Amino acid sequence: MHMLRARTTSGLDAGELVRGWVLIAKAAHAAHDRLPAPDPTRTVERIALMSTAMGSSEQSKSWPGNANPSPALEPVHTALVAATRATTPESASDVQTAQRLLSAVLWIGSELVSERARDHAFDLAFRRVADSTAEQAAARVVSQRLKAIETLALTGSLRPDTPTGELAAALGRWDVVAHRALMSDRSTVTLHHVATLEVATFDAFRAATARAHSLGVIDYLTADRMDPAIAGAASAWRDVAKVAGDFSFGHALPSTDLLTVGDNVRSQFADLASPTSRAEDIDIFESFTAHLATSMGLTAAARDLIDDRELLAPARAINRQLRDRIPRNGCLGSIVSAADLHQARAIILPAVAREIVREPLDLAYSASVEAVRRSAALDPLHRSAARNGQAPAAPATRRLPVPVPTPPDASPAPKR
Repeated sequence: MHMLRARTTSGLDAGELVRGWVLIAKAAHAAHDRLPAPDPTRTVERIALMSTAMGSSEQSKSWPGNANPSPALEPVHTALVAATRATTPESASDVQTAQRLLSAVLWIGSELVSERARDHAFDLAFRRVADSTAEQAAARVVSQRLKAIETLALTGSLRPDTPTGELAAALGRWDVVAHRALMSDRSTVTLHHVATLEVATFDAFRAATARAHSLGVIDYLTADRMDPAIAGAASAWRDVAKVAGDFSFGHALPSTDLLTVGDNVRSQFADLASPTSRAEDIDIFESFTAHLATSMGLTAAARDLIDDRELLAPARAINRQLRDRIPRNGCLGSIVSAADLHQARAIILPAVAREIVREPLDLAYSASVEAVRRSAALDPLHRSAARNGQAPAAPATRRLPVPVPTPPDASPAPKR
C-alpha cells in the first residue's frame, strides 16, 4: 500500500528515489531473512546485492549523490523494518505469501525508480542543462539496471503455486555466488571465470530457447527476435573472458564453488535444449528472464569495479600486456614498479589497462541491456498449455536452427 501510494505521487526527485531505493532493497532483504523458509530462487537477496552494488559505486557519488533519500519511500522503509520485528509466519502458505509480497514491493518500487531516472535523463537533455552529460549517462545506466531488477522482482511476485524448478534455484545461487565473488575478490581472474561460464551458459541458453520454440512454448517471432540478442551477449562475454584472461596469468584460482555453481546452470540449460526435454519443463519467464537479469547485473558490477579503480590484476600480467599492446615509450616502469613485479603482487589496474578491459565490458553490458529489453516479449502471464493439462500449442512451421551447446572452457588462466 505504501509503495503504491508512492507510485502515484507526482513531483518526486529522481536522485532521492534512487538513494531511497537502496535502503528499501536492504530492508526487504533483512525482512526476508527472518522467514523460516528462504526462497530457493533468492530473488530478494539477488535484488539487494544488485542494488547495493549500484549504490556503492563511486560513480553514483556525482549522481544520485549522498544526500537524503526520498520522503515518499520512508513509509515503505519503516514498514519493512517493522516486518523484521513482527511475528514470523509459520505455515508454508503464509511464508510464500510473505515472499510474494516482498517481491511485489520491490517490483513496484524498481519500476517507479527506473521510470523517474529515465525521465530525469530525458529532462536534462530536453532542457539542455549545461554540464549535465555525465548526469544524463548516470541516470540512464541506473534506469537500465533497475529495469533488470524489475524483471527479476516480477518473477518472484508472479511465481506460480508450484515447486521451484532446479534451474530457477541454480540461477539464484549462481547470481549470489558470482556477485559476491566479484565484489569480494575484485580480481581479473574472477572476472575471467565468471565471463567464461557466462559464455557457456549463453550458448546453452540459446539452444534452450530454440528448443522452447520447437515445442511451441515460444512463438517464432519471439524466438527470432531473441536469438540475435542472445548470440550477441555470448559473443560479448567471450571477448570479456579473453581480455580478463590476458590480465590474469600468475594469479590464484577462484573458489571451486564459483566454478561448480556456474557450470550447474550451464548444464541445466543444456538439458532443456536436449531432444528429450518437454514443454512443461520450460518456464520461460522464471528461468529465462531471470538469467538475462542476472547477466546484466554481473556486467554492471564488473564495470563498477573498473570505474571505481578497484579491479586488481597481477603486476606481471599487467606489465606483459602493456608491453605487448603499447609501443615501448620509456614510461612503463612508472606504471608497474619493479618491486610489484619482483614480489608478484596483485595491483589495481592502471588507467591504460582499465581502458583495455573496459571496452569489451561496455559491449557486454550493452548486449545484456538489449537482451533484457527484448525479453519483454516473453509474456509474464504465459504458461505452457501442458502445465494446465491441455495439449501444447502447435509449434510454428518456421524453426530456428538448434545450436549445440559446447562445454565450458573453465580452465584456469595460464600461469607464469
